Amino acid sequence: MRRTAIYTLLLFSLLIEFPSNTFALNFRSSLDSIKVEGRPGQLVNRSFQMTIDKQEERTYFRADLDDWWHSEDGKQSFYREPGTPGTPSRSCASWVKLNPVEAAVDPGGTLIIRVSISIPADVKPGGYWCALTVDELPNPMAIRPEGVGMRFYASISTGIFVYISPVNRSAQIMDVRILPNSATVKLRNDGNSPLGIEGRFEFVKPGDSKPAAVALIPRSTLLPEPINTGILSAMLPDASVLPSGRYLVRAVLDIGVDHYIGAQKEMDVDRGTPSTPQTK
Repeated sequence: MRRTAIYTLLLFSLLIEFPSNTFALNFRSSLDSIKVEGRPGQLVNRSFQMTIDKQEERTYFRADLDDWWHSEDGKQSFYREPGTPGTPSRSCASWVKLNPVEAAVDPGGTLIIRVSISIPADVKPGGYWCALTVDELPNPMAIRPEGVGMRFYASISTGIFVYISPVNRSAQIMDVRILPNSATVKLRNDGNSPLGIEGRFEFVKPGDSKPAAVALIPRSTLLPEPINTGILSAMLPDASVLPSGRYLVRAVLDIGVDHYIGAQKEMDVDRGTPSTPQTK
């Protein structure tokens, strides 16, 4: 995520310029989001755990909270310090306390961060979110190796989601497009909560009842603000499975309610014209 990308870019530029030995932390963590069904005024405790390999040295970490959202196509994520101008109104970062904030973990040990969520008594219904980010810190006692050596410092983030009843999970399909190698569906979040969405495209030949091909839509999150629209994509099967032609195209989506939402329309699928090799 944010810090991982920054460190990678900086270190990659150095590695191009200088030959070096490289080091990176080996660890295990589920990275599952922390999800809470809570009530106004309730205190809820959860934890985050990460175990480092036995071959690692004593490792230092710092935990922080971030607000986050992403672009409409989901390719860019944006982060903001909690409480600063532009913070999403459905941020739960100010409700969360972390303990410890900084810690050292011995080889083979487990970092355990207690996540205490104090839900305000006057909170409005709906879904709230923020992110827990854990950064590896430089070892203050480490001896620098001879020559040039680079260390990739780990930085991982996991979402914190708090849901206050009644939660309205609702979305509308705004557009479906078929490109030569992919299919996209544009959605608008009309509810008061983040939505976990996954689904599929079905391609049915005229006169048939069963799909000739299916393209799966990977799971993603659609937020209610500050950008409440999202474009979800699926890679199309090979042209030998889904050739160009006329199809009844169905978009079938699971948004976390007791029924699917969907749309269907007859559309032309154009897989493009293969380029002809040039002869000399």
